[in-house]
Formats: sequence, C-alpha cells, structure tokens
Amino acid sequence: MSRIISVLVMIFVLVFGIFIGSRLNRENVGELSGSQSKMVDAYRLISSSYVDPVNSDSLASAGIQGMVQSLDPHTMYLEPEKAAYSNAEFKGNFDGIGIEFDVVRDTLLVVTPLAGGPSDAVGIMPGDRIIAIDSKRVIGITPTAVLKRLRGERGSKVNLAIYRPLTSRTLDFTVTRDKISTSSIDAAFLDDAETGYIRISQFVATTSKEFRAALEKLRAQGMKRLIIDVRGNPGGFLDQAVAVADELLPDGKLIVYTKSRHGGEDQMKYSSKSGGLFEAGPLALLVDRGSASAAEILAGALQDNHRAVVIGELTFGKGLVQRQFAFSDGSALRLTVSRYFTPSGRQIQRSYDEGLQGREHYYKERFTRELPDSFMKKYGGFIYRDGGDISVYSTNGMMGSATSDSLKTVLARVGGIMPDYWVFSKSYSNLYQELYARGVIQDIALKLIDDPKSHVQQYRDSAEKYFEEYHGPTDLKALIRKECAAQKIPFSIVEFNRDRNDIALALKARIARQLFGTEEQIRVLIREGDPFMKVARHFIEKKPS
Repeated sequence: MSRIISVLVMIFVLVFGIFIGSRLNRENVGELSGSQSKMVDAYRLISSSYVDPVNSDSLASAGIQGMVQSLDPHTMYLEPEKAAYSNAEFKGNFDGIGIEFDVVRDTLLVVTPLAGGPSDAVGIMPGDRIIAIDSKRVIGITPTAVLKRLRGERGSKVNLAIYRPLTSRTLDFTVTRDKISTSSIDAAFLDDAETGYIRISQFVATTSKEFRAALEKLRAQGMKRLIIDVRGNPGGFLDQAVAVADELLPDGKLIVYTKSRHGGEDQMKYSSKSGGLFEAGPLALLVDRGSASAAEILAGALQDNHRAVVIGELTFGKGLVQRQFAFSDGSALRLTVSRYFTPSGRQIQRSYDEGLQGREHYYKERFTRELPDSFMKKYGGFIYRDGGDISVYSTNGMMGSATSDSLKTVLARVGGIMPDYWVFSKSYSNLYQELYARGVIQDIALKLIDDPKSHVQQYRDSAEKYFEEYHGPTDLKALIRKECAAQKIPFSIVEFNRDRNDIALALKARIARQLFGTEEQIRVLIREGDPFMKVARHFIEKKPS
C-alpha cells in the first residue's frame, strides 16, 4: 500500500500541487520541484517494473484519498460523479423529473411530485410506486442509484412504469427531464397567529433568497415572533449563512470572521448591513448535534449579538472552511483553507486526530460527547429545571460579559455552539425504536393510504382538515400487534401504552408527508410533539414584540 500511496502522492502533487502552490504564494518552489522529481522517478520505476499493470486513474484516486485522510476530517476528495452531484445540490438546482421519493422495503415510492415539475405535469401522483425505469425493474434499488437513473440532461426523456395502489392499475408515463429547483427551506408557516416557523435544511446558493421570501410571506401573514430550525442542518455556503444572519441583525454587527495562514479571500470579516427584514422582534433558534458549519455560524452570530435565544443541544463543532478545487476529469478536492470564529472570538471546531481512525472517531463522537448531566458535573455553575417529560438545562448564566472568559474556556475544550437552554425529551421504549428502525410506521401509513375504505381518504383534499381532525386509526393497537408479528418484533403492551401517543403522532406525520408533502409532516411534528418547540414558545412568547 505504501508504494501505491507514493505513486498517488506524485500524481496529485504534479497536477494539484503546482496549481494550489501558485495560488497560495508558496516560496519554496525549488524544494517542491525536488519532491516532484523524486516522485516522477518513483512513478517511472513502478510503471516499468511493477509486477502487474498499473491503472493510473484508480491509483490517483486512491492516493489522493490517502493524502486527505492525513489532514482534517472535512478535507475530502470527490470522484467525478460525487462532485457533479454535490455541485448540483449546492447550486440549488439540477436536471431531472421532479419528484420527492423514498425507497421503502425495496420499493421506489413517490412521496410527492414537485409542483409544476415534469412529473406533476404528466399526472404522477403521491403514493405511486415506480416499478421500472426505461424498462428496467427497480425493485431493491438504492437511493443513490435512483438519482443516477432519474437525473439527466434537460430535454431527455425517461419512461416509467408505475403501479397505483388506489386503483390497482399499472400505468406507463414518459417524462421529459427539465431544470428542477431544489429548496433549502423545508417549511415556512405560522405556528400560531403571530409566531413564524422556518426550517432550513442546508445552506445552498439559493438559501438567502429563499429565506427572504419566507420572511416576506410570514410578515404579510402577521408574524411578530420567529422560530428558526436548523436541527440536522449540515451547513453549506458560508456566504449564505452570513446573508441569513444579516436579515436578522441590525446594521454594523459582526457576524463571523475567518483566519488563514494565507490571508487574502481566506481571511475575512463579515458584518451586517441595514435593511434586514427581521432585525427586531422575539427570535429563537433550534439546534442539535447535527447542526454544523454554516448552521453554527448563524447560531454563533445570533447568540454573541444577543439577538436570539438558542435552544437544543451542543452543536456538531465544525469550524473549518473548505474551498473546492476542480480537476480536469470532473473530480474535485474539497480543501480546508481557513477556520472561522464567532463574533466573541469562539473557535467552534472541536479537536480531532489525524488518519482514518481519527476520522471515524470524530464522526462517532457527535452522538456521545457532552450530554448535559456530564457537562454540569465537569464545569458546574448551571441551573437545572425539570419540566415533566422535558428536561431543560439553562446555560444563560454563562452568557453574560462577566463570565465570557469562562465560556470561551469551556467551549475551547468541547467545541460547538453551547445552547442557552439544553433540551432533551423523554427516552423511547424498545418497542417504539424497533417500530421506527424496522419501517413499521411507514408500512402502516402506506397501507392506510392505499386502502380505499380507510378513514384517511376523506382528508386527501384538505391538509388543514387532516391536521385538525385526524387522530390516527381507532384500531392502532391491533395494527401494531399484527405488524410486529409479521416482522417478528416482540410486542409489549406496557411499552405500547407508554408510547401510544408518540406512535400515533409518528403515524399521523408519515401519512401527512405522503398526502401533502414534507412541510405538512413537519407541521404535525412540531405542533403536537416537539419538546424543542415547547421550550422555544415559552421563551419567545414572554418577550415583548
């Protein structure tokens, strides 16, 4: 393996080293050239003398992978297909047929056709099962393979064989691919008459434009308070996080700054300007351990400027900025070029070890590090309040200027954005977790949607009526018991009774997604069973508008 790495180091440095070296104004060109010469000699020896033929393309990819593994966990090499997919996602558009889909028990399911998109235009409906693409059956297809098969050049056609359960018919559709705009705003609606809710799933090239449109819509509907949800948001473009923060902060507030050994565009300060759409008014931001990078930039800016109350969990802890450099074959290197800091000087990046093992530990650690109880034991000085099924840990005492140094010391050890209020809901039973993990909830939802005699059918035309009136099947226990028997899941009546309301809510949300789309699924979950939202409502409703 060491020989292979040496070959790949040579190839990489020859192609990329000269490029990046000139951009970063490196002064040791002579030394670099000597290293290149040594690797060229090694390459010639391997090409002429190695026992087997050498595939230069695969070796190059493996060698670059080996090199980036010795760096930080966020520097990565992208193969051409992965780079193209990533670029399309972050640009906020791609060419395809315009459906939101799931692969459920080896079946390709249409969750919803995007409004106005090619699939919507030809009459594909929510709940349809795609059984073949261009005459090739797709039972057992993976989500990645679905994207590869359905996306393609604008104007090209794809033939779909679709089974429609409600009518028990198989239909053939020809769909012409077109430009599909993706949204990074999963939901934007009024939670009550004056409280807006916006969920941002990632920060792509169009996020700030989408966010501004969402604010304008909610303000027109009477919004006076706002809850922004970036739970599970992995980040994205730094400039888009800055632009979103700018809509929420008054003029002249520092949002974030970056530091790099190279200076130039990799070392910048970003501040807010006047004209933001929601510069005043009660504001809460929901975060969790999946909130990373650009989501943490937004959280840090709002927290340090005392603009919002941050509620949830300790965030991921990614404070590194990447730039993507493309190679001629379509592959790319996403390289860390600087670190970012919040307005108060906090470095959000948590510690990491180099190498493949260090990377694996780094990503696993997000699920186990620094829970509130252990955090309090380590650092002390927190206020604990138990609110029934919701445990709330207040860190507000550390947010004042008198304790800012203590806060920086703590954060330097653990990384991430510490919420003003940690929120953890009750733990779920083994039964509930098995129902989710084994797909029982979605199976029951699909069966109810597909059954023409199901009570669900009367709500297909009205999301509001569904939300207000549907409370789940009356025979829920029997349905769960039957599916558990089919899936060989132990059924516990004690655990079922304990989590019955949560099971019913999960089922209602899943049906809502299938009937009305992701926004209605989110509306069901945040209004009826979300402890983060319960705490957020409590704090922002106390503040004057």
